[in-house]
Amino acid sequence: MELPIISLKAKRNSLHPWIFSRMIRHPQKRLKPGALVEIVSREGDFIGRGIYNQQSNIGIRLLTENESEALDNQFFHKKFEQAKVLREEILGIHKASNCYRLVHGEGDGLSGLIIDKFADVFVVEPYSAGYVGIIDWIVSSLQTLYPGARIGVRPDERTAQKEGVDFSKVAREYPCPNFIEIKENQLRIKVNLKTGHKTGFFLDQRENRRALSQYCHEKEVLDCFCYTGGFGISAMLAGAKLVTGIDLDEQALETAQENAQLNGVKVAFQHANVFDYLRMMVSRGGQADVVVLDPAKLAGCAEEIKRAQRTYGDINRLGMQVVRPGGILLTCSCSGLVSEQDFLSILTRSASEAGVVLQIFKITGASSDHPFTTIFHEGRYLKAVFARVFPLSKRHGSVVTEDVSG
Repeated sequence: MELPIISLKAKRNSLHPWIFSRMIRHPQKRLKPGALVEIVSREGDFIGRGIYNQQSNIGIRLLTENESEALDNQFFHKKFEQAKVLREEILGIHKASNCYRLVHGEGDGLSGLIIDKFADVFVVEPYSAGYVGIIDWIVSSLQTLYPGARIGVRPDERTAQKEGVDFSKVAREYPCPNFIEIKENQLRIKVNLKTGHKTGFFLDQRENRRALSQYCHEKEVLDCFCYTGGFGISAMLAGAKLVTGIDLDEQALETAQENAQLNGVKVAFQHANVFDYLRMMVSRGGQADVVVLDPAKLAGCAEEIKRAQRTYGDINRLGMQVVRPGGILLTCSCSGLVSEQDFLSILTRSASEAGVVLQIFKITGASSDHPFTTIFHEGRYLKAVFARVFPLSKRHGSVVTEDVSG
């Protein structure tokens, strides 16, 4: 298949899969958003092939720099096959869980494409117009690799606006079922595939849910921004004494309650604003042995970074104040625009304001089915910090460590 040729007007000095619109010599005859194209340098030398969209700030999403590699059905099938090998043959996720992220965008060489596996349902979330025209390739490849699989396309409205394309036709052609039950390690979860956040469930926290549960036996746990109960229910399955889950999403809390019943445990889910709830706890001297702070993304663009940093600071200051001396805080940021270094600086300031010191013993990120590459560090977006929390001595400014045993 002969592709339209797009040339660059600036020298390319990077292997990054994004080529921004300002670097491109846009053709006079406008191509439809998401057209597959061949890219050449300003001198006419081959650079690669990818997805072109003049309307987007990311003018080109490079998919291959191999001149002998065509962008056809076989190309995408091979990418999905490689992705499956990582999740199953190398990581062995399928041995304990029937859900994982199959395609993590640039981390799997498919810029702008997310595919999550929930039991036998695959939810496709396109972040690029280019995947609208080749959706049949995607579906046929998935059904070949996973016989009997059901495919649903779940686009994001904001992406559609940015990309200048209507995703509704493919969403109608490949609808998601309303709900699906999945198994993640010992956890059973009912996932809302119609209105749940992102693709329905945050698979990126799988390994962090398992890690946290180790520290919850006979403990009182406070799960803030609990969504459908993943952290809290995992804690109860690990023998927690009491778990309270807080969220402002009533629909998510209804599903969380069903998930608790599905797992045969009781969790005290409460519909409340987390900030207000924590302020109330601080004012009353309420505390918990383990506190989880896992808010939704707070910075989706550069203009939101400063506000996000203030919000992370506020929520962590409050969260630290309700952790019992020597207790554990798991605090997370899924805002890729807030770096790990910046997040740790925020935590340092919050700890000082809360009158505590953090003994950080583990820093992790997204689960291993969310890989990132050396040419796309932005793929490492999730920060999860595990720490013990100790009060500071007012007299000496030192850590008070006495009487902290459970």
